[in-house]
Amino acid sequence: MALSDLFRRRLQAKVISLILAILILGFSVLASHHIRRDAELTIAGNQETARLLAAAIVRSIENGMLEGRPDIIRRLVQELKTELTDVRRLEVYRRNGVEAFSDLETVNAVNRFAGLEAGLIERISKMRREPGERISNPLFTRAVETIAPQETEEALDGSRVLTFFQPLRNLQECQGCHGDDHQVRGVVRISLGLDKLDAELSAARNRQVILALLTIIGVTATLVVLMGRVVLGPLTRVAAAARQIGGGQLDARVAVVSQDEIGDLGRVINEMADRLKIARDDLQARNVELADTLRSLKESMQKVELLEQVKGELVKFVPESVTRLLEKNPDARELEKREADLSVLFLDVEGYTRLSEQLPPQRLNRLIQDYFSSFLEIIRANHGDVNETAGDGLMVIFQTEGDRARHALNAAGAAFQIQAKLGDLNREFEGVYPPVAIHVGVNSGTAFVGATKLDAAGGGRWTFTASGPTTNLAARIAALAKGGQIMVGAETAERIKGHYVLEDTGEHQLKNVSEPVRVFRLVPPGVYLKVAS
Repeated sequence: MALSDLFRRRLQAKVISLILAILILGFSVLASHHIRRDAELTIAGNQETARLLAAAIVRSIENGMLEGRPDIIRRLVQELKTELTDVRRLEVYRRNGVEAFSDLETVNAVNRFAGLEAGLIERISKMRREPGERISNPLFTRAVETIAPQETEEALDGSRVLTFFQPLRNLQECQGCHGDDHQVRGVVRISLGLDKLDAELSAARNRQVILALLTIIGVTATLVVLMGRVVLGPLTRVAAAARQIGGGQLDARVAVVSQDEIGDLGRVINEMADRLKIARDDLQARNVELADTLRSLKESMQKVELLEQVKGELVKFVPESVTRLLEKNPDARELEKREADLSVLFLDVEGYTRLSEQLPPQRLNRLIQDYFSSFLEIIRANHGDVNETAGDGLMVIFQTEGDRARHALNAAGAAFQIQAKLGDLNREFEGVYPPVAIHVGVNSGTAFVGATKLDAAGGGRWTFTASGPTTNLAARIAALAKGGQIMVGAETAERIKGHYVLEDTGEHQLKNVSEPVRVFRLVPPGVYLKVAS
């Protein structure tokens, strides 16, 4: 099956479905309205006929009563039940709800008032029977009270009936026998079957439904044929041309034969094909330019990769803080020296001179690399930055934004971890290197942090460091440490005293420091000599 045929069939199915939906909805509403209106008219006519029949029956009964012949009335009731097939129920009740003409209550009352012939009383007495169940229908009561006929629809023996409660008025002619203390002598209940009415309604409804279906089928067929010629056929041609253009045949065009919206669609597709052809030609020209640009870009990328390799090697020689600042701002304005609160940790190897005499230079350098490389992991984990290395020593800077105690705690924690790692390394390198001990000094406070330019005749060089009394004191405090001790300045002790045990070693006169400086020793866990207050 061709794609155009498939497209047309799918669209045709949608159109037919839409038309059917609209027609079914419209004719359903219209047919429902007609059926309801016809049903109302039929029901109204049937009810009027039933009312007339009920009134005629009541008049016959009243005429019989005026003659004073209850036996004739009973026979009349029986004949009406038999002859009128629509009458399903015909009963006469006294005003108190007891079935009339069954006992002798009325005969005795009339005999007392007017006197009856003995033969008539004898004939009526033979007709006596026990009355049926007393009626308690609310419409019966309402008919007695309002002296107005009442009617209702109800079910009787599985079928619908229209029931009337017709009051028997106590006319002036009747008051001589029945008294004048009441206006209603009794009520006639007449139930007329609605089977014929239901059959008539069903037939009318079926006629309306069949008429609606035939109309829907005829209108649908007409609209489908019309839509096929006016809409579906042109749309199929437009779709075929669009599919060719989409497949790359930009010379394909739609044959426009109408001035309606479908014709406009064909003209738009033709214009689109023209623009696509121009765009394709332009794109091919630009592809050539792009290929040249891509070659240039590849050459540039190779240069960038080379620069990245150089950058990766240079990072090894530049402090991490400098690298982070340069990544944020390549102009390096943040590298200008500024005052900052920080903690400085100095670390050096005890007996480095002795080790240099015992080991060849290459082996000594290897020892320092192995030990200091392990320390570097600890320093980074505690957010420290190795600022300087000098043979057997390291200078590490700890900074945190807005928290003066945090960088001091980081420095103290790094110091303890370095000392613990040192023990592990000594055991690991036993027999390879002599045992190593280190001195650690920590001091906190303000210092000038930033870049310093060193000018010389052959060119300048930039260094990045922290300078000032805080840094100098850290170096001097480290010199006081012996046998793997960790010594801290008074400011550092004040910031960490709530977290570590400190031993006050008193005031010390440090080299190139005019005033004595109080120094504290960080006490390892489990060794408590004297706790600073």
